[in-house]
Amino acid sequence: MKRGLVFTLIILFICSWSFAEVKEKRKIKADDLFNFKRISQPRFSPDGKWIAYVVTVTDKEKNSRNSDIWMIPGQGGTPIRLTTHEKGDSSPRWSPDGKYLAFISSREEKSQVWLFNTLGGEPHQLTKMNNGVSSFVWSPDSSTIAFIAKDPEPEKEDEKEKEKEKKKKPDVIVVNRLQHKRDGVGYLDDKRNHIWVIPAEGGEPKKLTDGQYDERSISFSQDGKEILFVSNRTENPDANQNTDIWAVEVESGKIRQITTNVGPDSGPSWSHDGKYVAYVASTNFNNLYGTTFLWVVPAQGGEPIKLTGKLDRNIGGRPEWSKDDKHIYFILEDSGNLHLCRIPSSGGEIERVVAGERVVRNPIISPDGQYLALMLGDTMSSPELYIAKADGEELKKLTSVNDEILAELKLSQPENIHYKSFDGQEIEGWVIKPVDFQPDKKYPMVVKAHGGPQAQYSTSFNHEFQLLAAEGYVVLYTNPRGSTGYGEPFCRAIWADWGNKDLKDVMAGVDYVIKQGYVDSEKLGVSGWSYGGIMTNYAITRTNRFQAAVSGASESDYFSCYGYDDLHIWWETELGLPWENFELYKKISPIFDVEKVKTSTLFMCGQNDYRCPLPQSEQMYLSLKKLGLETELVIYPGESHGVRRPDHQLDRLNRIVKWFNKYLKLPEEAKEKSNQEKRLISFISVEQ
Repeated sequence: MKRGLVFTLIILFICSWSFAEVKEKRKIKADDLFNFKRISQPRFSPDGKWIAYVVTVTDKEKNSRNSDIWMIPGQGGTPIRLTTHEKGDSSPRWSPDGKYLAFISSREEKSQVWLFNTLGGEPHQLTKMNNGVSSFVWSPDSSTIAFIAKDPEPEKEDEKEKEKEKKKKPDVIVVNRLQHKRDGVGYLDDKRNHIWVIPAEGGEPKKLTDGQYDERSISFSQDGKEILFVSNRTENPDANQNTDIWAVEVESGKIRQITTNVGPDSGPSWSHDGKYVAYVASTNFNNLYGTTFLWVVPAQGGEPIKLTGKLDRNIGGRPEWSKDDKHIYFILEDSGNLHLCRIPSSGGEIERVVAGERVVRNPIISPDGQYLALMLGDTMSSPELYIAKADGEELKKLTSVNDEILAELKLSQPENIHYKSFDGQEIEGWVIKPVDFQPDKKYPMVVKAHGGPQAQYSTSFNHEFQLLAAEGYVVLYTNPRGSTGYGEPFCRAIWADWGNKDLKDVMAGVDYVIKQGYVDSEKLGVSGWSYGGIMTNYAITRTNRFQAAVSGASESDYFSCYGYDDLHIWWETELGLPWENFELYKKISPIFDVEKVKTSTLFMCGQNDYRCPLPQSEQMYLSLKKLGLETELVIYPGESHGVRRPDHQLDRLNRIVKWFNKYLKLPEEAKEKSNQEKRLISFISVEQ
């Protein structure tokens, strides 16, 4: 009897111990970036029974990412993987008759359009453009595919002839354009992105547009006779951002202009009856800080109607018409959130369809108009695919690609804060407390600054922020002046005055959090990428309150940026020409205050960054080195403005944590000793 009781107790103990082991959560790690999957690009099938979408995964061993196309029943069920190729597949588009699912694949040397027969079989390649295809759409009768492709290289009949020509050609770059380079692309030649059409059954592609202009955002009219597109067809497109909405006849190639707004127009969408076009536009000529509005214009041209004129918030993405054309759906950017809204197409009150403290992306409407599919995420969960009624009711989660990894992790819930800045302006931000936070303890704090500056921190999941919280840091991130989502005056407040009000707004947030009593004011760090890196440079040159900083892909001298980066239109618009306004360029350039820096700073940049070029980080690094400060420069070979390669992303995260751990966690005496040591530049060698 006793032996049986003891045996039972042992079994119960083992079971309870095992259950506890299974349920115990762990802190997030840097290499968890390999565990997260990303869902994007949902598309309803013509009968509405299926939704195709893209799942992107990271392969640690191959040091690469791969995207495949999946589909799932529209009302929920088991997802089915449609493509399994080792090269990326994306942009699924069902043919209107439901016979094919077309997609873009890089399984050949260049990205091309491929067709997958929905009855089964292997996909086959449709286009063979030697510069690849960037986007495509189906004609309403499923007979034709229109696509965007860069002008092809001249065809050579013989492979040997091609090789001969290649060897003869000198390895020089000749530039003639005003917009002479673009980040992620390189130096620009005269070849442009134009519209082509090709029979869905195969054949020779036909070029519809030409000239020294680029086209994008294409869609067929309901009768299939015209293709809507966006293009800047001014006298010198490289000198301004004045894109308009145009239409080209498929048969004749005749082009007509639909909008004539002086600012940039984008995201055109035909109404189902073909009578109107909805689009997004700003009335600000170069749209640096201007609010974007939802507009409707007669498809044959005429006076446009501004539907959201009373709303001082940005409209994003491509508008979607309801099946009966009575409403237009759009994404609204507001106070850190992205809401799905709709408005009567004839004008009226805005209705928030899917709102709250979360982020909505990629909304699409089912062919029968009864349902919405969308991507939805928040601060504690990465985006997943959802479906809802057209009015936003009965919201239902369809996918769970990251539920398993999220269930393992011990995360910290971001807390929304509002505080007053130096002049009484209210600023919004978020605080993430350390995992296992103890209210009677003081913690080091890292302040994060977002890019842009015309952008906003949103209520979305952030791996890096959670990693810092797991390392024992309070993380503060704010939307200072210059951010979007709070109205045009708020955004425009930093015009030609960077590093002033925006930095003061951030520092007011630092003071606000310190007053809460759980932050050690002597252990502060600051970090950011792009404009966030620029803000970091302002922070270390205009205050000595930070003990450590990480400045990523930043700029320091705007005079020397001109012509070296790809933003000449921006600088000319906001600052004027550098030789005419040197003092203004100097005023916002952190390098001219570099002698004031006391902060140990890590600089990071992609070797091929043309947005915030590497020499800008080198200037700051060398200056701090000459001043005898603790500094380091990390260069990522082959990377442009965003670090894309998985091993580089992991390296970046680890270095950020290591840098802050060194200067915000060590005892003062060890920190002082470390500051006296000589450090060498950290350079990741270029792969051959």
